[in-house]
Amino acid sequence: MTDRPADAPDAEIVCPARPESLAALLAFVAEASARAGLDRDSTFAVRLAAEEVCTNVIAHAYPNGAAGPVRLRFRRDPAAVLVTVEDLGIPFDPAQVARPAADAAWEARPIGGMGWHLVRESVDEVRHEHLPGGGNRLTLVKRLSPDP
Repeated sequence: MTDRPADAPDAEIVCPARPESLAALLAFVAEASARAGLDRDSTFAVRLAAEEVCTNVIAHAYPNGAAGPVRLRFRRDPAAVLVTVEDLGIPFDPAQVARPAADAAWEARPIGGMGWHLVRESVDEVRHEHLPGGGNRLTLVKRLSPDP
């Protein structure tokens, strides 16, 4: 595993928030994870969390079928991977999303609502900020085990 130089830029992609952009966004996360030397489990967790967040941006951030941008940044430091997802859509705070009743029978659970649960379970930290000009910045933090 090689560390990138401290002054190397973060990897970044910007796409329209449309369903047809999801494959490119996820390929970006997979490629950045490979370049960062992530193991299979960490790559899966980061990709799953990014997929859920990007899917929510595509489905909910821009009203009336508008397709504003979704920006992903990928950064690896010695202790963690950070994936930042930004949109210019309606304000949204994932901390306000209720945790699903995981112990309830499946028939009693509402449809949907498991995405944020998967995000929270896949990464170690979820940070949210409202952007000053409007929109949201969500940072997913996956801590990495030190090399033996």
